[in-house]
Formats: sequence, structure tokens, C-alpha cells
Amino acid sequence: MDTVNGNAATVIYGKGDVCLKLNPFDNYRMFTLYDDWRSDDRKPIDLSNGQKMYLIFRSKNKEIRIPEMDMIDTGYTVDKVNGQVLFKINQKNAVDILAMETRTFYITRTYESYDSSGEKVISSDEEVMYTGLWKDEGTNTVENYTSQIKNLTGILEDRNVQIKELQESNAKLIEQNTNFATQLENLKDTNDQLSSQIAELEKKVNEYESGAEYTGTVIGEGQQISIISGRTYTEDELKEISKNLEGIQIR
Repeated sequence: MDTVNGNAATVIYGKGDVCLKLNPFDNYRMFTLYDDWRSDDRKPIDLSNGQKMYLIFRSKNKEIRIPEMDMIDTGYTVDKVNGQVLFKINQKNAVDILAMETRTFYITRTYESYDSSGEKVISSDEEVMYTGLWKDEGTNTVENYTSQIKNLTGILEDRNVQIKELQESNAKLIEQNTNFATQLENLKDTNDQLSSQIAELEKKVNEYESGAEYTGTVIGEGQQISIISGRTYTEDELKEISKNLEGIQIR
């Protein structure tokens, strides 16, 4: 959220980070509300189309509700489409607020519709758009700086927590990546082993398919000799071999 105190524009704050300074006179305070303010591409919230904005101060026993300032016949320019809203805290309200024991303020919105006579006919539930703290700007400077330091310290701690979470997440991703790399190397080794086994099997299949021809010849009474040859024998050659083998006993 941007805030404008008088003509001095400040930085963008997250919820709870703004300390709104008030004095016991008329106070004009303009706010610019953003959606997802932490994002670099944050965009202002469109506050037009029947939306009614309120600046609310509450204590245990009292509530001061200040509607957004009516821009008719004033010299102020407010761009509600781009998230701007202006409140006037008159002197009486300012004095009453400064007397409160609580230091929280709220910016809320409702969707309202009116008939032709100006009578309100529709009012939606009230939604909190922003919360922050307020302070009497007449308090001493040291106290103001202490409060600002406290707020900035809180913001810094929040950012440090986010950084730590991101570092832990990054470490886990690095560990996962290392594990995946190890698994990949193991799979490659297994694949190489399988490729080697396949090549060996293919070699044996090729040797078998191109190997010597097998023939079986029966010799004698029920005796059989297996002959493995790389050539084809004629019938006469086989007879000659049979004669040479006569008398050989096969056990």
C-alpha cells in the first residue's frame, strides 16, 4: 500500500507495516491499495463500480468510522480505478482517535447500490482491505524512530525467514538432482552391461547359424557315432570310413 501524508509520498508497505501519523486537527490521508504487493508486477486494486471505502478506528468501547471523502466540488483528484482512496479525518474525530487506548486502524470496503432518490438499497458484507497502526505525530522523535526500527526489524525478520526457506528448498532440490544423477549413472551402467550381454548372445547366435553341419551315422548293432564335419561326404566315402571303423568297440 502507498500512503500520502499531505504531499509527501512514502514507500509501498505490506499489511500491518504502516504507522499512520495523526494530529489533533483536520487530517487528509490518501492510500493506494495494491493486490499482491510483494510481487514486482503488483497492480492497484480497482476500487470503483459501487465500492464504498471506510477508514475505521476501534477501541473496546468505541468505533470511529470515516467514509471516503466525497470528491464533488473539491480540488482533490482521486483515481479509484487505480486503487486510490482519500479520507478526511476532521478535528473532532482526530481528537477522539488520539484519546483511544488501541493503536490499530482498518481500511474496509462494501459494495453499495442506491435508488433514484438516493436511498441505499443494497449493501454487501464489509471486507477488510488493510490494517495498520496509527500514532500521535506529536510524540517524541526517539519513540517514532524506535517504532519505525521495530517495524523494519519485523519486515527484515520476515524476509530472512523467506530467504532461509528458499535456501532450504534449493538445498533439497540440489540433493534430489544429485540423487537423480547417480540413478542415471547406474542406469547407464546397467544399460552398458545389457548391451554387452546382447552383443555376446548375438555373436553366439551367429556362430551357431554359420557353424559346421551335423550328421549322425549308425554303426554296428545299435552303436552310433556323431560326426561333425565342415564338408559333405559322398556315399562311397562314408562306406570307406565305416570299414575303417569296423572292429572299434564303442563303450
